[in-house]
Amino acid sequence: MDKQSMIAFILEEYAFVKEDNRAQFDAIILRLSGHKGGISLESLSTWEEDDLTQLYQILSGHKMTREYVPDIIQAYASIDRANLPSKISFGPIIETEQKWDKPRIHRQYGNYEVPQAINQLYELETELGRAMDLELGLIMQKYDFRYPCTPPDFIPFASSGSDGIHYCFVTDFGAVKDLEQAYIAVVSPMDFDSEIWLVAKNIKDFLRLIITDRSLLYNNPASFDDFFKKMREQKNESLAEEQSAALQRLKELFGLREITDLEQYIQSVREERAQAICMQTLDSIGVVPLSGQADYTAEGPLSINWNDRRALDAIVEDASAERKLAFLRDAQHKKLILEDRRMLRRCKRVLSELELYHELSNLLELVDQ
Repeated sequence: MDKQSMIAFILEEYAFVKEDNRAQFDAIILRLSGHKGGISLESLSTWEEDDLTQLYQILSGHKMTREYVPDIIQAYASIDRANLPSKISFGPIIETEQKWDKPRIHRQYGNYEVPQAINQLYELETELGRAMDLELGLIMQKYDFRYPCTPPDFIPFASSGSDGIHYCFVTDFGAVKDLEQAYIAVVSPMDFDSEIWLVAKNIKDFLRLIITDRSLLYNNPASFDDFFKKMREQKNESLAEEQSAALQRLKELFGLREITDLEQYIQSVREERAQAICMQTLDSIGVVPLSGQADYTAEGPLSINWNDRRALDAIVEDASAERKLAFLRDAQHKKLILEDRRMLRRCKRVLSELELYHELSNLLELVDQ
């Protein structure tokens, strides 16, 4: 089928997608192809043939379901099922469709634009080569990758190359509008029960931290006191070591200055975050108010009996959006989602009802690993 015929079919069939399902359908298309322009004649004309073919196949399946499934159900209801054979054969299965399993660059960003700072870091990585890793401790990540402890609203953008440590933008389930201003978190899978912590108020400060003392990124908050004590003891020792050429280039590219008092800065990150959230969570990240309300006092972590199914269902059924998301964060922190199908269904329902389809896809990918 030629391109124009595929586009005509896609537009015709897309009109049958129910309005209630449009947001979820568009989120799936975004995740598969990266196209953010919606489904229109103008936007489809710019698609590559592979992406267009994939969408054509998806909507072909949608058409078959729409046209034939209701008839199958109706016909099945009217027949004498007592005389049906116990086994039904549909004949040999022939694999004729192309498999679409190749990863897509920047899928983790969803509806967000890739920040300018990240594109600059890609260019710097090309320029510095191995020095980007060895001297700056950064391995840029264009492809999405997650561990079971990576929250679904986090966007991984780089890793340390050691122990699975990776650095993420905290989107606060879409509340953040500009990733340049999003908190930066460390996710360290090997730091069991305290895998996540905030280290910077934004990407620029994260880079300032690297030129100041990137070893902080490898220290769990439980060891911060010892880390800062050691820093104070070394403060009056001999002249600071000369910075490497890679660090100097990073400073020059972004116009960075060292953080004068790293201990005070980390404390300010904690205090600012405490002011921003309305719910505390076990993973230390918390939940911000989705309604944008200004006057509130942050609640402590949810008090939950995780063995009480009715209580868990009540939260999913009746709680505020913020409490539901706190429930999800806590369930993931306690490693319950991947171990309990009921818990997975509850968390899927939370994200679906809040129309957080990109985050839902992130969560489900962890289940499929």
